[in-house]
Amino acid sequence: MPIINLFLYLLNNIKKWRQHDKYGNIIMIQAKFADDFTIEVTAQDGEKFIWKTLFSTPKQNQQYYAERLAYYLEKYFNDNIGDDTGMGMQYWIWIQMTYYEGLTINGGKGDREDERIFLNQERIRIGARIRELRKEKNIEAKKLSQLANIDAANLSRIEQGRYSVGIDVLSKIALALNSKIELIDYIE
Repeated sequence: MPIINLFLYLLNNIKKWRQHDKYGNIIMIQAKFADDFTIEVTAQDGEKFIWKTLFSTPKQNQQYYAERLAYYLEKYFNDNIGDDTGMGMQYWIWIQMTYYEGLTINGGKGDREDERIFLNQERIRIGARIRELRKEKNIEAKKLSQLANIDAANLSRIEQGRYSVGIDVLSKIALALNSKIELIDYIE
């Protein structure tokens, strides 16, 4: 019985523990000014981003701008704006903050940028290898997607390195190509 009471207490009070902006929106991304020119942003996963303002921001406006930056970042990711428009996060944020908020900022490079670059390069490499194997075996893309039981458009994105897939999908593609997935030592 005490566990049920604890659960109900947590359920009723969880909204109080989440940070909200002055409009009542839940903020999952935290943003704060480190100094008059620098906004530090922490994403839900702990990654940190640095944004710089063009001009010094008065102290009385800093919380407002930090909240708006966090709001736009959440909107970008929650609404899949990058996927829908093809617009990069930094450029879209720059437009929102400059046009709607009147604060020109730049930056947005995260502390995991090197990891993101590596993962993108790996997606491209793996996709190119899938395409190479498919062509070596004279299999049309549509046929491979049917054999692997995946959407043809997804296969195209995978081959182009534009789509991140899990091990199950890669295994289905490998099986359809009569191949296997193998980890090899990384050599620079």
